Amino acid sequence: MAVEKHEVIDLAENQLRSAIGLFVSEQDLFSAITLAGAADTLLCRLVSNQGEENFTQHVLESENDPNKTIAEMGREINDMFFINALKHMDANDDGIVVMDVKEAAIGAILKALPNYITLRGNNVDFVQAFLAWVKLNLDPAIYNIDCDPKWEPTKA
Repeated sequence: MAVEKHEVIDLAENQLRSAIGLFVSEQDLFSAITLAGAADTLLCRLVSNQGEENFTQHVLESENDPNKTIAEMGREINDMFFINALKHMDANDDGIVVMDVKEAAIGAILKALPNYITLRGNNVDFVQAFLAWVKLNLDPAIYNIDCDPKWEPTKA
């Protein structure tokens, strides 16, 4: 077996591409969530390392809660999309996860995409394909259909 060197951005891109493929084909939405979450962890760090604001930081700032940390915000978002529930199990967990798997998969992917777009832009084939799907299938008042890192939902 040959040991090879891999760029972290390429690994994250592969995970995100796979997550989107699994989601759009509806083959395995649970793995799509896990892969999008793993990609986002790497992408958040890469964006921060470039001195840019990652999506989680943007959400934290928009909440304007000086007592909440970036780690708490990240955990809160990951919990909302069940990313952590699909990767971890605490001793006191009952072994049941109740979720809307399609909504969680959409959320997990849409959490990772703005960070990816910050790093590599949106002119990548799988990003364009997913954005086309999003624009055809999702409500822009509820979802960040353009994967804008500064997006906020329309206030009702």
